[in-house]
Amino acid sequence: MAFTTQEFARKLRGLREQYGATLCEVAERTGIGTQALQAMEAGSAMPTGDEVLILADFFRCEFPWLIEDDATNPDENVTMLLRSEGGRLTTSDRRAIAEFLHLCKSQALLEEMSGHRAIGEEFQFTPRGTFFKGHGIDCAKALRAHHNLKPNAIIPDIFDWLRKSGLRVFRRSLPNPTISGLFVRHPEAGRCVLINHNDDIYRQRFSAAHEAGHALMDADKGYNVSDVNDASSGERIELRASTFASCFLMPPELLKIFGDTDQWRRPEKVAEVAGRLFVSIPALLSALKRDKILDGEAVAMIKEARPRLPSKQEPELMGDYTARQLERKTALLSNGLHAAYVQQVFDGHRQGHISLAKVADMLLVEPREVGDIATLFGASLHHG
Repeated sequence: MAFTTQEFARKLRGLREQYGATLCEVAERTGIGTQALQAMEAGSAMPTGDEVLILADFFRCEFPWLIEDDATNPDENVTMLLRSEGGRLTTSDRRAIAEFLHLCKSQALLEEMSGHRAIGEEFQFTPRGTFFKGHGIDCAKALRAHHNLKPNAIIPDIFDWLRKSGLRVFRRSLPNPTISGLFVRHPEAGRCVLINHNDDIYRQRFSAAHEAGHALMDADKGYNVSDVNDASSGERIELRASTFASCFLMPPELLKIFGDTDQWRRPEKVAEVAGRLFVSIPALLSALKRDKILDGEAVAMIKEARPRLPSKQEPELMGDYTARQLERKTALLSNGLHAAYVQQVFDGHRQGHISLAKVADMLLVEPREVGDIATLFGASLHHG
């Protein structure tokens, strides 16, 4: 195993630039002095073992890659993603994306240690031909068939179904409001999808399906970042992903059970069905136009009427909570911690696979917070 201060310096500089952080910011967050960091980045100082561990933890990177000159970076797709986005991502965005990937890799590690996959059997789809819209239609049908879902079945929790499809789906608040979601293919964690938790819940649902379309049909790209306007973009891969999302959430067979064209012309009818399907009114109108149930004139008329949706449901916050518990659980969800993942982390501790400190690391919290989170999610901290 070769290690040189010059190669370590190159990697360290690259990580800091990737994060968009200054030396002072890294020093403040890690406790390593600015001068010491500067010397490491110049290749004139040898880092201590503790310093390497601290820096690997701060940048959420693989420890072996950081200390081995010739090691392959498993996070290369993330590196390319962050570089390609240039100035669009703030330091906070970059940190959130790194922590999202940390959750994905942690879940994969837990699966490896336990021998049990938390995500479902991996669904595969290979697009054929050059009709991109047809790819989206066929992929949606194939995924529904994979889950034995009837063509007219409603999907209340899209996040759960996508996880059952072999995707790692996490929701995390991103400061940049123009980013609806992203997909990254990781050599260890597999196909990982991040959805911006700051968006309206029904937009999040469609974004999740849209990014799943990229993950299922554009995996060879390695990564994708979706803008809020990409769902209506004319770009072929965006059209394909949006068609997949629309047909998976609102297949033609499902829309037909709610009535004919005359009934759909009533704005209150559109609002009622959108609520039952857990989708936004614009997304439903687009699907109705897609299936020629409504024409452009009828869609414009309904939009002008501004129908209002009933109250929206958050599938991952269902249950009987006090106001304080609901606030806390919402905050944890906005950091990416959904119930299935949290339970898996505590299972790993109870089975003796990970320490309490590692539990805190995998939950992105301080060790003192672990007990409260266990109580909130109904998990046990005791070894079996």
